[in-house]
Parts: sequence; C-alpha cells; structure tokens
Amino acid sequence: MAKKYEIIAKSMSIVNRCGNTFKLNRLKEYGLGVGQLRYITTLYHHDGLSQDEIVKRFMVDKANVARHIQRLEDLGMIRREVNQQDKRKHRIYLTEKGKAVQPFIEETMMDWSGILTKGFSEEEQEQLLQLLLRMADNVQNYEKADE
Repeated sequence: MAKKYEIIAKSMSIVNRCGNTFKLNRLKEYGLGVGQLRYITTLYHHDGLSQDEIVKRFMVDKANVARHIQRLEDLGMIRREVNQQDKRKHRIYLTEKGKAVQPFIEETMMDWSGILTKGFSEEEQEQLLQLLLRMADNVQNYEKADE
C-alpha cells in the first residue's frame, strides 16, 4: 500500500496537471496560458501593482514575472505606467481587453472548482478550503524560515 506522503504528492500532481489542461483548453481562445491566469486574476483585485510586488506576492523569480507580464502586454491585456513616486518602477494595470475576460475567467475557475468538489457537501467543501489554506500557510511559513 502506498504511503500517505506518496498519495498526497501524487494526488496534488494529478489535480494540478488536470487543472492546467482544463484551464488551458478554455483560455486558448484568448491566447492566454495557465501561467498568465493568476496575474490577470490578481490585477482584477489589486490593479496597479508593481512588478516587485507581484514577485513577492507569487513567491517567484523576477524573470518569471517579467515573461508573463510581457506576454500579457503583447496580448493587450495589461499596460505599464511609470510610478509617479519612483520613476524607475512601473505600475501594471489591466486594459479594457484584460478586464473584459474577467467573467470568462471567473466562470472557468468556478467550473473547475465544481469539478473538483462534485459530490462534496457544503461542510466538506468548507473543510477542504480550511485544510488547503492551512497547507498554504505551512508552505509559506517554511519558505520564510529558510530565508
């Protein structure tokens, strides 16, 4: 029988791979990749972030953020503006085109969540949410301890 850690790792990997495939199939009509999804979603809620703020928020390297931001700019989904407080930095804003895909992205994410939680009671869905948040906190706290 498989060990708990193997089941956790395998299950998370399957969910991630299948989720990426599902989202990619939906997003390709807009020219978006799964990688750009969280950038757009974050900017819906926090428009005007700097690239450095995005690096910290996503806990990824600057080159990764730069690639995704450039792709979104090429697609006309975002624009960069010089930060008036620090002319060396830019703020990133959604364009009208970027804002227009919000309902579609939200529908895609709700559909995926529905697939994941099919047959779950409200109580089970809430419990899953709390456990996932705890897992994320564990990882973030672990990463901070390594710094």
